[in-house]
Amino acid sequence: MNIEHVARDLASHLVLTRPLVCIDLEATGVMLGRDRIVQIATATILPNGLVTLWESLVNPEMPIPAETTAVHGITDAMVTTAPTFAQVAPTLSALLLGSDLAGYNVERFDRRLLGAEYRRVSVPDPTVEARCLDAYLIFARREPRSLDAALRFYGVEDQVAGRRAHEAASDVEAALAVLTAQVKGYTDLPKSVEAIYEWLVPVDPNRIDADGKLVWVNGVAAVGFGAQAGRTLQALAATDRGFLEWIVRKDFSDEVKAIVRDALAGKFHTRAEVQRT
Repeated sequence: MNIEHVARDLASHLVLTRPLVCIDLEATGVMLGRDRIVQIATATILPNGLVTLWESLVNPEMPIPAETTAVHGITDAMVTTAPTFAQVAPTLSALLLGSDLAGYNVERFDRRLLGAEYRRVSVPDPTVEARCLDAYLIFARREPRSLDAALRFYGVEDQVAGRRAHEAASDVEAALAVLTAQVKGYTDLPKSVEAIYEWLVPVDPNRIDADGKLVWVNGVAAVGFGAQAGRTLQALAATDRGFLEWIVRKDFSDEVKAIVRDALAGKFHTRAEVQRT
């Protein structure tokens, strides 16, 4: 089975009024505003059923973390001579402008990462008016994620006969039955709690605090969340002190507040400084 065949099959079951572009991005990580695209692939389905493909490696202009390379296999050496996002933006914009989007988790990840990259290179985002056909959201809507659904999926309902949903002890028993089925069934899962946790919640080596509200960007402290993600504290102290003052007032950790207070006072933390202490 190939992409063109699958795309034509999808088109035969949809009413398309404009091109539908199925897109997938690989990146240096998942932090919007900080991480960069390293690979783009698209399959464009036209309303007449014609399918065209396009893909490119992208030079992120920053190192690709080893733990990210372990996931998608793309190394620094592979992207050294690849075009930057600014260089592929015109081609990509021509593909996306006036089109709708499709993909898996495309609404929450790919589309937002694209928007961040377009803002970074000061090019209008061609997906602003795109409608999104997200396979992940359809999956989540159609396939319930309740504990009862997990019991059925893993075939362990008989182990909790007489279960009373949302009764604490009964839910504990059900959760244990599901976890047991997962550990036994997924033979490639790590065998220690620590290793499974690290697999589920990989540690970002660039985060400063435990929650990743602040991160290192090119060795200096920056915001790691929301619309300001990727902006350094020094830049915010000069242009948007109100945002930093908001952090100090709100329910952030003492560590985060202390670093932000320092920034407001003109002291800006660097990674090199922290590593020396």
